[in-house]
Amino acid sequence: MRPTIAALGARAVSEVAVTPQPFKRSQFGLFQGKSKQYGNSVPFSLHKTRRTWLPNVQRKRLFSETLQSHVQVKVTTSALKTIKKKGGVDNYVMQTRAGLLGWKGMQIRLKVREAQSKNAAATDGAESKPTQKSKMSPFRAAVPDPARTLKALSSPTKAKEFVRHTRRMAAKALGMTGFASCVT
Repeated sequence: MRPTIAALGARAVSEVAVTPQPFKRSQFGLFQGKSKQYGNSVPFSLHKTRRTWLPNVQRKRLFSETLQSHVQVKVTTSALKTIKKKGGVDNYVMQTRAGLLGWKGMQIRLKVREAQSKNAAATDGAESKPTQKSKMSPFRAAVPDPARTLKALSSPTKAKEFVRHTRRMAAKALGMTGFASCVT
């Protein structure tokens, strides 16, 4: 059964975009505007017969940072590329216009919005409480042990592994997730 505005509760009409879609299947996943295409199959004899091309749809579990859980959704490969480009499914559903998301995308967007508002309310309440300072300096863990460094640099393969490890740890500390996976 299709969700209606009444079924989605007392949400504003601007939050729930009901757009007419000719390709009904695209409403139940993240298809990014991809739909069924029509054309002719033309053999050597030039006898044309009608045929269709379906979008490349995959069933994926995408991790939502805001929801802290996986979201299982049907998604096209072009939408997967865009999700990766935008930095995750949360950014994708928040930045993509409603006409391209469909019902499933809008459902995910509403869940993410609600979780973001809960997280914002929780962090506002947590900021008012005093925090305890840790006894250890935050820079202590980032400084490598000199003896370990000399031992790691003794052979070329160990030196490469050590440099790769330190780069990944630095990228993780800076919050650059894509950078850590690209370092070779």
